[in-house]
Amino acid sequence: MRYARRAVWLAGFLMPAAAAAQPQTSPPDLDCTLGFETLRSTAHALPGAELSQGGGFELVKLSLPERWRVQIAFTTPGHPAHPAATLRTFRKQVTGVWTADSKGCGYGDRGQFTILMADMKSGDTELTNASRAEIERAKKGQSILAPTP
Repeated sequence: MRYARRAVWLAGFLMPAAAAAQPQTSPPDLDCTLGFETLRSTAHALPGAELSQGGGFELVKLSLPERWRVQIAFTTPGHPAHPAATLRTFRKQVTGVWTADSKGCGYGDRGQFTILMADMKSGDTELTNASRAEIERAKKGQSILAPTP
């Protein structure tokens, strides 16, 4: 059963070679049952993935511009919550506001993972509110006769 789940998840997370040139239409998701290393290697192999490192994390970034952006983070050794994987998804709403939503998989210290996720959720709220405020500022600067974005 576990291998069947893995195959289904990998099929959804990785695009077939023929579709690799096509942008992914929906953001990837995390399946915590796959384990840290499988999630990490699969994310690194995603077509169009931009890899970087910093602040105790390996980062994988993907996007479909003007629709969604994803940041997948994998803790590195030495991070208090290691091993853990997080996924922050930004989605552009019809109002123009980018909303942020995070989820994660913790495979180490539960307490440290709880702290990590609380930080992520707090960051989601801050990022969404900042985007909302930016849209509101832009609206106030427009003429009432100007078309809305």
